[in-house]
Amino acid sequence: MKKIMAMAVAVMFVFSGLALAAEPFLVDDFEDGNVQTAQGGWWYTYNDAESGGNSEVWPVPGKFELSAPGSEGKGFAARMKGTAGNKLGWDFVGIGATLKFDSGCPSAKPVNLKNYSTLQFKIKGKVSGGRLIARLIYTDNKCKEGANGPETLTEWADYECGITSKVSADWTTVKLDLRKDFKQPKWTKKENVVPIEKVLENMHNVQFHFSGPDGDTVDIWLDDIQFN
Repeated sequence: MKKIMAMAVAVMFVFSGLALAAEPFLVDDFEDGNVQTAQGGWWYTYNDAESGGNSEVWPVPGKFELSAPGSEGKGFAARMKGTAGNKLGWDFVGIGATLKFDSGCPSAKPVNLKNYSTLQFKIKGKVSGGRLIARLIYTDNKCKEGANGPETLTEWADYECGITSKVSADWTTVKLDLRKDFKQPKWTKKENVVPIEKVLENMHNVQFHFSGPDGDTVDIWLDDIQFN
């Protein structure tokens, strides 16, 4: 009898684990029409200005706005347009989101995503030259006073996956394996190598990052972004 009860409990734990794993972590589906993520974080854009670059990005950093329509021909989506500059040699722009309301400064509380296996999103647009990647940003779990965001723990050698080939004029659903498709770049310094599990346990941001030489352009739309 005890053996049967033990087996029953084990089965319950298995199914409960499966149920938890099956619940997606929604970053945003933009149905609410605002610039906060589904969990209360914030959408933002960035460029290389702080590094001395002159790349241009829209929406202008600090003034994010949604675009219409979304992937179903209604509602909203996130859109980023950018042009690489000519000062750094490999200039950049990007779009990103803090995952929850307290993921950014001053709280910088991490989101644990180690029970998830894929990053899924819908994308359309055009990439002319350069390289577009999805990035899992690994930052500190605390903020310096007055900082806009927590500091990088990898010198920006974050886990990334190239998605340039996924972009076309039509909406496409993309699914990226968090443990197989994402890698740290080859130029990562030894002291900045970090296990993917540690990154997933301490997530704050997800980004879509474009880099390229002078004049390369990007125009992408994003919708229905979630971790599965």
